[in-house]
Amino acid sequence: MIYEVIIDDQDLAMELFYGIQEGEMSFYDVAHQYIQDKELRRYGGYQGVVTREQIKPEISAAVFAAKPPEVLKPIVTSKGVHLILVEEIIEPQLDDKLRSQILLNLFYEWTKQQV
Repeated sequence: MIYEVIIDDQDLAMELFYGIQEGEMSFYDVAHQYIQDKELRRYGGYQGVVTREQIKPEISAAVFAAKPPEVLKPIVTSKGVHLILVEEIIEPQLDDKLRSQILLNLFYEWTKQQV
């Protein structure tokens, strides 16, 4: 589960990151001040449970290497500078639902190759 704030200014993002690290402000304070979208701001930048495939590779690597709860050093992408709070990493459990999804994905890939 992650929270995210995207900022245009890299220097400002670093300043906010260090402010959070030093306890001068919280991630939620930053989210409420810098997120423009009202709904996203209301939830403090909450992005929910995300998988590796749902986020950019440069962000994914940092998120899944984090030790929750951890605020990641700002990451620059084409969308801007991302401040990310990793609240929890949920390890997948191989249950019937996940097993079915894996089988469907494999079958889909196989049929795509056959065509």
